[in-house]
Amino acid sequence: MAKIIVAAVFVALVGWDIWEGVGNLLGLPAYYQALGVAESTPWFLLVPGVVLPLGILGAGLWWGWRRKSTVESALVYVLALAIQAALAVSLLAGEQAWRATVLLG
Repeated sequence: MAKIIVAAVFVALVGWDIWEGVGNLLGLPAYYQALGVAESTPWFLLVPGVVLPLGILGAGLWWGWRRKSTVESALVYVLALAIQAALAVSLLAGEQAWRATVLLG
């Protein structure tokens, strides 16, 4: 039962990142259009913002569920969340750099 609860918390936390990625994918193109730079929307950053959390969710659940103890599963989920957080921050930094480059140069 504890293993299911730990997995559910992991799914909820990664689900939040998926929700943010979908929101960015749907909302930022309109924002870029309002800024007048819609023709250079950074799809190469927006699409991975959805795909990477989905991949990490699947890989984390697959890897974590196969562990014998709940503690091992929790450690795998924490590792997957750390990887997801690092990738999300990297994509965010890339988007900010792209926006500065496009708007200023």
